Amino acid sequence: MTFDYAAQKAETERLWAEMSAAHDLPAEGRLDLHFFPDGADADATEFMGWLEDNGFEVEHYPADDDPEEGDDGRETIEAQTGVMPLSPATIHAEERRTTEAALRFGFRPDGWGFMGA
Repeated sequence: MTFDYAAQKAETERLWAEMSAAHDLPAEGRLDLHFFPDGADADATEFMGWLEDNGFEVEHYPADDDPEEGDDGRETIEAQTGVMPLSPATIHAEERRTTEAALRFGFRPDGWGFMGA
């Protein structure tokens, strides 16, 4: 399965620049990464195990047949780092590392957010 890491990096840099123009962003924080299954062969248990083994806090949200407004109802895995420096380079490094694992387990990245430390 191929993935466009250059486009992912460019999008992270674009979002960071956009947010930086509107807000004073924290130098450190916890990065929150989101993933969704990419087909019936996705293995949430194995992917969550990999994330936990690599130091992430993990939340699993199963698919919801009756989603709330603003929620598409699809299965989602969220992985949160410990406190880390926040910059486009550090964010993309974590994005890339987790995306490589996600693809092995049948998941795809679905964005990120952060909380200041």
